[in-house]
Amino acid sequence: MTIGEFAHWLEARAPLRLQESYDNSGLLVGRRDSPLTGVLCCLDADEAVVQEAVSRGCNLVLSHHPVIFKGLKQITGATAVERTVELAISSGVALYAGHTNWDSIQGGVSFSLAKRLGIRDAKIMMPRTGELLSWVLYVPSSHAEAVERAAYSAGAGRSGAYDECHFASPGTGTFRPLQGSNPYAGQLGVQSRSAELRLEFLVPKAAKEAVQKAVLLVHPYEVVAHSWIALENQWDEAGYGAVGNLQKPMELNDFLQVCAQNLGSDCIRYSRSDSSRILSRVAVCGGSGAEFISAAAASGADAYVTGDAKYHAFQDMPKDLVLIDVGHGESERPFIDDWAEAIRLEFTTFAVHISTTENHPVSTYKRHG
Repeated sequence: MTIGEFAHWLEARAPLRLQESYDNSGLLVGRRDSPLTGVLCCLDADEAVVQEAVSRGCNLVLSHHPVIFKGLKQITGATAVERTVELAISSGVALYAGHTNWDSIQGGVSFSLAKRLGIRDAKIMMPRTGELLSWVLYVPSSHAEAVERAAYSAGAGRSGAYDECHFASPGTGTFRPLQGSNPYAGQLGVQSRSAELRLEFLVPKAAKEAVQKAVLLVHPYEVVAHSWIALENQWDEAGYGAVGNLQKPMELNDFLQVCAQNLGSDCIRYSRSDSSRILSRVAVCGGSGAEFISAAAASGADAYVTGDAKYHAFQDMPKDLVLIDVGHGESERPFIDDWAEAIRLEFTTFAVHISTTENHPVSTYKRHG
């Protein structure tokens, strides 16, 4: 397998189009046609991680945070980023990052955090909008089933926990074949009327080309009347955060212990609240998610777990929601473990390791006495 083929597998599960405009996910260093010898998974790539990759025989470092985030105008070794890129190139190690696209997928960063904290039946807290299309087309009833099957097989007709969904309404189509046409029915120069069905499918933007290609292969008409309509509906398969219920309700103080133990957090900050308060429903967002506090409150959560919350975020909390800051990296690390395991299960032709390099950028001083 080449690095490019592996990148294609990653991007089929976490499309780069889901990343934010400011982000820089994807293959940052390395050639796509290089054979893949091993993958080292980590939260942050730096010189030490690249050296670890070399020692383990891995020629791809798969990180969550992009080592190249802002543009590089020179590589002179003057900064840690420049030195990391320089070492990766000289060592033949590719650098790949999955950042906000990994944050945005069903089963992504926030879902790993939710699982680690014992949250069941998690759903996306903030579903994305603008990701869905409505496809309307017309087909003779004799070919409707074939068109439906082709559309379903290419990714159309899914809505929440349902698939093979569409709407059909009968009607009459009119057409007049002109010179040079090759009509499925009717005669040249004569207006014809045909009993047709109007079919409507819900289609994710990413599946648009595949769905249209699959349907046109089985549709009998030479020219297929159709229209694509952009929707503002929420798409429950992508978005930030996750929310669900604890396996059993517990006191806030007990839940804080779960966070500390399961995430390895040395310091947990939380908004002022009674430590014996009972929590049942919890929302989470890996990384810096304080800007989504209102969405967490709207989800009906009793607590919201994230990282990088500022002082005033704790002051302005809705009264029915507890803000819990477990740390930026601590909230994201569970996904690295889950992602590595998913890759191991999929591929057996190369080694997959989780980095043991200690490069957490934040240290915590613990007061004694």
